[in-house]
Amino acid sequence: VLQHDTVLQPDQCGGALIGLHGKAVGINIARAGRISTYALPSSLVVPLIETMKQAAEQNDQDSSDSQ
Repeated sequence: VLQHDTVLQPDQCGGALIGLHGKAVGINIARAGRISTYALPSSLVVPLIETMKQAAEQNDQDSSDSQ
């Protein structure tokens, strides 16, 4: 988990954490008090997204095959 000091509103959790070079480096997941915010690093999130996409594609294919 990454900790950073970007000030977020509670409804902004789930958004991208952007680094100095404009790349997404994580996803904001929680705000603690007024200053500390936590994010999951993209190196953790990207493989999970790929796994979920593959599972969804397989599910769509299985659904199409059963019709």
